Amino acid sequence: MADLFDVIADPTRRELLRALLAQQEAPDGSGEASVGTLVAELGLSQPTVSKHLKTLREFQVVAVREQGQHRYYRLEPASLEPIAAWIGAFVKPAVAAGDPVQPVVAEVARLAPVHPLTPRARTAAVRIGSTAAAIVSRVRR
Repeated sequence: MADLFDVIADPTRRELLRALLAQQEAPDGSGEASVGTLVAELGLSQPTVSKHLKTLREFQVVAVREQGQHRYYRLEPASLEPIAAWIGAFVKPAVAAGDPVQPVVAEVARLAPVHPLTPRARTAAVRIGSTAAAIVSRVRR
């Protein structure tokens, strides 16, 4: 998953993702954009756009449809689910506590899986809990 975070950490790639998201929400409903459209919209060079789209494609964040010499790109939102799940785990406590959050944030938190502790972390938590209980017991005496 760290690699996926690296992919979307780049500001140019995030702008490309925003532009493709806008295409998805466009009235024509195609959800696709050509490299030329993205170049014109973002004011970037064609080689820059192509390089970043290649990276996004390698991580399956976008898909490409070839038609003749043209390539049309669209988002593959399912590939971003690990990031939503990771973020959701951090937001889950705030939502559970009734803190005000945007509806979309609450939905991400609702869908996020509960992240159980790793065996090593669980062992450490048990030791910390036992030590804390022993300290409290001694203080009360």
